[in-house]
Parts: sequence; C-alpha cells; structure tokens
Amino acid sequence: MDDEQFLTELCFVSPSGDGLKWVVSINTELYPHELWFDATRQYLLDRYGIDADKACRDVSRACFLPHDPGCYVRR
Repeated sequence: MDDEQFLTELCFVSPSGDGLKWVVSINTELYPHELWFDATRQYLLDRYGIDADKACRDVSRACFLPHDPGCYVRR
C-alpha cells in the first residue's frame, strides 16, 4: 500500500480470489489510459516481480467490486 511511485486508492482481492485489484490515480490529460497501464504494468514487473493481467489494458473492461472486509481504502 505504501509504494513510492503510486498512491493506492483502493486494493482488494479479486472476486475469483486469484488476483489483486489495485486502483491508483492517473492523469489521462497527460497520457492515455493505455500508456499509463503499460508503464504501470512494467513497473510492477520490475519492482515487485508481479505480472499484471494485460486484459486490464482495456479501459472499458468491467471490474466487479466484491464485499471484502479486508480491503484497503485510502481515506
């Protein structure tokens, strides 16, 4: 939750239980979502060894929010 490059807004276990949903703020006036996603995906791989799901590059892809009492929400 305490990454030096990205401010975590929300983080929770995916509805399938197999993944983690990490929500960070981006500025799409500077760069489009796809460019942010590609850079963030590479950052996660380089920094943490985590290979993000490339299907999430599609900004219109649905994201279901489960009831997760252990989720992190920045306040």
